[in-house]
Amino acid sequence: MIVANLASKPRFNTRPVWILTGAAVLIGLVLTAVNIRLFLSSNQTLEEQIVRRDMLQLRRDALGGEFSGHSAVLDQVPWQSLGARIELVNEVLAEHRFSWSDLLDHLAEVLPWQVRVVSVSPSLDDDGVTLDLEAVSKDREGFLDLLDRMVADPYFDDPLPSRETWPEGGQSSEYLFRMRVVYLPEGEVDQ
Repeated sequence: MIVANLASKPRFNTRPVWILTGAAVLIGLVLTAVNIRLFLSSNQTLEEQIVRRDMLQLRRDALGGEFSGHSAVLDQVPWQSLGARIELVNEVLAEHRFSWSDLLDHLAEVLPWQVRVVSVSPSLDDDGVTLDLEAVSKDREGFLDLLDRMVADPYFDDPLPSRETWPEGGQSSEYLFRMRVVYLPEGEVDQ
């Protein structure tokens, strides 16, 4: 099919070219303004930079001297003996927090009538209190009864006999024994 051109002369659409050229000129002007602003703001003389560097160097030296002074003070602190002192203070605080009357009450509850305690030597641990007991019984049955009661009681754990002394040929009717047991102030923890 033949299309007739009714225009007397050819017509070109130049609108996109003008829009693109205008946008490029606008972007160019903005970038030129930004470059001029950066140039003016960063155009400092070499002398100003040297003065600023020297000022920062003096400040760094002053802070270094201050740091070395504080470091010397910290070096004079006896850190190792301080750790030992803290441990001793913590032990004393743990002893003051511990109720000795509760310990003696629980010990009295498990003692059979035929056993008499001669000495109790407690030592505090992380798990509880380890007791070194020295006791006297009329016979070995009292000792075994005490062991059974301590095993059954929730406040005592792991009773371990360390020494037994049998009565010698009629001179004494007392049966001496030593044992170590762990006392749990809060009672047995269910696991």
